[in-house]
Amino acid sequence: MGVKLGTLALLTNIARELLTLLAAPLLAKFFGPLSIISAGGATTMDTVLPSVIRYSGKKYAILSIYQGFVVDFSVPFMVTLFCTL
Repeated sequence: MGVKLGTLALLTNIARELLTLLAAPLLAKFFGPLSIISAGGATTMDTVLPSVIRYSGKKYAILSIYQGFVVDFSVPFMVTLFCTL
């Protein structure tokens, strides 16, 4: 069961990242500049950062890096918390 869930989690993250990259112009246009950052998750500090800068503006780059950093480093704590429930 662990291998199946791990594979599903990996594919879900890849799909979310690709969807964020492809839909970045539409997200920014229809939902505002912060929508790309919220849709990108932890990848906003690396992979999605160029899209954030291009479609939201340079002033959102630091916020994007901060959000990605916080989400990335909170994962071990959140996984532990939810697995113990």
